[in-house]
Formats: sequence, structure tokens, C-alpha cells
Amino acid sequence: MSDLYTKKEVEDYVTNVVFERPLGVSISAILLIFNGALLLVTQLLTLNALNEASTLVGICRGMFQGFIALLGLAGATAGVGMLFGKKWAWWLAVFYFTYETMRYTCAILFIPDVPPTLGGVQLNPALYYVKYGMRIIWNLLFTLFMCRSKVTVFFQTSEINKWRACVVLFFINGVMVGIGWWLIR
Repeated sequence: MSDLYTKKEVEDYVTNVVFERPLGVSISAILLIFNGALLLVTQLLTLNALNEASTLVGICRGMFQGFIALLGLAGATAGVGMLFGKKWAWWLAVFYFTYETMRYTCAILFIPDVPPTLGGVQLNPALYYVKYGMRIIWNLLFTLFMCRSKVTVFFQTSEINKWRACVVLFFINGVMVGIGWWLIR
């Protein structure tokens, strides 16, 4: 037994949090932790390539790298907070899923412009539409899952108008992603 927690605190946590956590929350949390950690590791492994890409697009390297790191940390942090049933983790996870949805929507809208901008090989655009379309659906499903009553009860966010919160987050993230795309054009 750790010196940090009493036996009673551990028993309370196991009986009050672990057994009440919906299975979908556990799966979402693990996927967020994995996705966030994978993004951070990938960023470290491709640091030079990302610096070159930021130069090609015309974005400050530090801002570009910082935003990628922030996104990875947000995903991992949301996942850890979800495992413990923290209210802020619900907000961060919904923010993350709505951001990803809006980002992939923007990618679909501007696909014809991306390969020439980056100087990459032009592949069949249909593959991009399928890829980003599936990602949009995936993140929308997670957003809808986070708004289920069983999930909001677990995170103690039942009193929040979850649909209004999602609309506001979609709007905020849409503006952020739109500004980002406008800046690289």
C-alpha cells in the first residue's frame, strides 16, 4: 500500500469510481491516452520534417510544433482525467473531439489545395475523402457518446446543457481551424 493513500481512500476509489465508470468511457480514455502519446512520440521522431513543413506552409516553427504538442498533451490529459471521472476531463475530451471533427472537415474542404502547397505527390483525392470522412464520423460518434446521460452522470456534468455546449465548442473550433487554414493560404 502506498504512503500517499489510505486503505479507505483506495477502497472508496475502487468502489465509487471504477465500478461506476461506463465501459465506453474507459475505452475512450485509453484511446485518447494512446492517441495523445502517439502524437507526441511521432512529433519527436519527425521533428525536422515538421520544421520543413512549417517553413513550406509559412508558419512559425515554434508555433507549429507547440500546437502539435499541445494537441497531444490535451488528448493524453483528457484520457487520464476521464479514467478518474474528472469534470474538466469531460470538457477537454469534448473539446478535443469537436476540434478533430472540425479539422478533418476543413481538410476535406481544402484537399485540392493541400498537395500543391506542400509540394507533395498528388494522390487520388477519393482516398483523402474516405480517410477524412471516416475520421469525421469517428470523432462525431465520440462526441455523441460523451453527451449520453450515463456518461454525463459519471462526469457530474448532467446539469450542463450538453447540446448547447457541443454547438458552442463546434463553433469555437470551427473558427480556430478556419483561421488556421486562412493563415496558410
